[in-house]
Amino acid sequence: MEKESITNDMSEDAICQLIQQASVQPNAAAMEKLLRLFEPDMIQFARYIRMPSEDALQALKLALIELVLSGF
Repeated sequence: MEKESITNDMSEDAICQLIQQASVQPNAAAMEKLLRLFEPDMIQFARYIRMPSEDALQALKLALIELVLSGF
């Protein structure tokens, strides 16, 4: 079963709106969409981190959540 691809059909404005929804009024669904949106990039970055890939991916996801919730 394929995961829903949201990268191809989301504009920059839609991504910004999603970030705002996830940060201003903590919205679990918006945060989950953001994580799915950036997961392919995080998987690729995790290859270059010297730790088990699952741990590296988890650390990158946590960093994204912290960044969004801080209101960067």
